[in-house]
Amino acid sequence: MRLARLQCDSEAAPAGLEELAAGGQLDVLQLDYGRPASTAVEPGAPTELPEWPRSFAVALRQLSKTLFLEPQFRVIAAAGWADAYACVEEAAAALVAAGCGELPVAAVRGSNLLPILDMLVAEGVDLKNIETGARWRDLREPPLAADLHLGAGPLAAALAEQARVVVAGWYDPLAPALAAAVDQYSWPWRDYHRLAAAAVAARAAAWSDWEGAGEAPAGAALSAPWQVRYVDIAADAQATVHLSAASSPAAADRLRHWLAACDDGPAATGSAGVRLDVSNLKVTLAGPHQLSLDGAAGAKADGTWLLEILYQTGFSAEALVEIEPAADPHLRKHIVKSAKKQLQPPGDSGTASVKELQPLGAAAAPGWIHLAYHSKSRKACHHFADLALKLVGAYRPWLRLATGAPTVHVNCGTWLARVPRDAVDIAVETRLAKEWA
Repeated sequence: MRLARLQCDSEAAPAGLEELAAGGQLDVLQLDYGRPASTAVEPGAPTELPEWPRSFAVALRQLSKTLFLEPQFRVIAAAGWADAYACVEEAAAALVAAGCGELPVAAVRGSNLLPILDMLVAEGVDLKNIETGARWRDLREPPLAADLHLGAGPLAAALAEQARVVVAGWYDPLAPALAAAVDQYSWPWRDYHRLAAAAVAARAAAWSDWEGAGEAPAGAALSAPWQVRYVDIAADAQATVHLSAASSPAAADRLRHWLAACDDGPAATGSAGVRLDVSNLKVTLAGPHQLSLDGAAGAKADGTWLLEILYQTGFSAEALVEIEPAADPHLRKHIVKSAKKQLQPPGDSGTASVKELQPLGAAAAPGWIHLAYHSKSRKACHHFADLALKLVGAYRPWLRLATGAPTVHVNCGTWLARVPRDAVDIAVETRLAKEWA
């Protein structure tokens, strides 16, 4: 079984996605869309985080040819966030438009726990912060998202229903590999050592080592960075890592140390379905661009899943202002001085920042001023944005907004808790793409 992993941007499909899928002879492509902890909020609109990444449908459209031609190729994505069904409906419409209406698509629902946090607490689920030990009732800021990191079980259920595209709100990053291996090889869920081997391979699939690119001998050309293209997981749990640059003892050593350092701290209780032990892990050369993984051990997980809660910590607004090259130094100083006086919203205790950036190039080059404001008050940040616009207008034609009008963002902190698996209901629904669209 061949697996590739990509960290994805919610705003655009990953570069080279179509080529990776078409050329890698993949069995599973894992697309991890991390929910952003900061997002723009419009005046008068509710303070909310995005419900799903709009770029996922674009990515599926790019993958449609490989999905159509390669029957073994499957996509597993953490793209559902707050609404896996709505995400699947939008993605299915893209597949239908690309001629893949007969493709089975699964939505894994239940990882969005924001609507039921109070119910869970009332039922006795302890949502204390596993990093700080703080009690849930001590959190005063409003939660904006609560994403359960699903284990491999629900994903395996979707694959067992022959789903070619599986969309969950969020999952443990190691869960797709375990689910796919169990589905393909019929491994028992208690075969912890094989599950551990698949989990370590999935973790290795996210490795890239750009620092290693600068270690060429003196006088030699710099080598390419070691980056994993995909990993192979065999039925006997042997794992092979395929690199984009030539393998070497240094690459093996760096990957082994990286895997050993991937300690999840308090969260390391086996959310994906197995506890990992990499103390005896060996990484050895297996070919010109290949490394072999061996020696991972596994144990029974503790029966909980990680819950990641994003809570509102405040708001911010910022803008980058360009100063015309013709503006003399005295005018520039006057503009910066005026900005520091004018950009503090009255009656608010937030922090305004006015920073003049050094111009690049010749003396006649333009300069820049970075304007920023952080506050607990959303209204004050919108006021700051208005003041910034007025400042630029007052000094035309010497100033212009280099990045468009200032935008107010809500910013979030992270609260990690653990939830027993049997405390939540997870639903898996598989339909043809044309039935979702």
